Amino acid sequence: MGNVFAEIPPPSYWQDFELVTLDLCRKKWGDDYAERNGREGQSQSGVDVFGYNYGAKEQTGVQCKKRKTKLNGVAAPSSSLTTLEIDAEISSAKSFSPDLNRFVIATTGPRDTHLQEYVRLYNHNGHAMKVSLWFWDDYVEALNSNVSLMYRYYDNVLKYRQRYSEDEHYLQMLVVAFDRPAIRTAFHLENRATDFIEAISLLQQAVTTGVLKDKSGHVIDQCRVPKTTSAEIKDIKKKLQSIRAIATEGIKTGRIIEHQTVIEILDRSLQDQLNKLRKDVVEKLNALLKPANIEEIEIREY
Repeated sequence: MGNVFAEIPPPSYWQDFELVTLDLCRKKWGDDYAERNGREGQSQSGVDVFGYNYGAKEQTGVQCKKRKTKLNGVAAPSSSLTTLEIDAEISSAKSFSPDLNRFVIATTGPRDTHLQEYVRLYNHNGHAMKVSLWFWDDYVEALNSNVSLMYRYYDNVLKYRQRYSEDEHYLQMLVVAFDRPAIRTAFHLENRATDFIEAISLLQQAVTTGVLKDKSGHVIDQCRVPKTTSAEIKDIKKKLQSIRAIATEGIKTGRIIEHQTVIEILDRSLQDQLNKLRKDVVEKLNALLKPANIEEIEIREY
């Protein structure tokens, strides 16, 4: 992001605050499978986002504080927090299953030394579940150090700073699109081949249109597609289509069998072919990311 620190306003809507929190958690924890907990109106044990922090080795839950606006009752992020609210949220989080090693209370308010001291003393007393506070200052620091999330949520800030690049936004969108298990994880470790094919289809759409959607059809990010299509992008499109066609044919011919939670691959050559194509796609994308000084995507063989 360079050396200029951008002040970023908090989201107006609580759902957006929750989405920003989820994406930061996935990055911070190194957990692709961190997710939102249930939906509004369901019993959530005070946890909105949960996952596993691989760095700290902690099962972690986050409560995104919200309030109801007086005008229309719409949920908005809460910028205020009290020690009584902290106690109540901790009590609620203790009923979450599985047990949390760490519970984070997130607010859009500024850092508060009184609240920080209160939580430090709580943790000092040796409770099994540790507690942390995330203030909006922490979000601003994290977003400023993560270009892809800045492009996704605050491209208007970048434009105001004359830092915005349509081509870089496209590449950052592709990083988010390709940084998923369907690409980074070996094919034989997939849970369902049909989900894999659907994920590849969403990748194709993102590469071609600049619109990245999740499997529910919600738009995650969107940007302009570069006017000139590079040789790497053309090759990525071609190889993604091959991956999709090979996996689809594998199911159709019975060489890939779906069970309830795993897939069975009867043809080792098909598995090797899909993994090679997956590796080729990532190498082509990294060839574009490296000269743009964007963090490259890593793939796993396990």
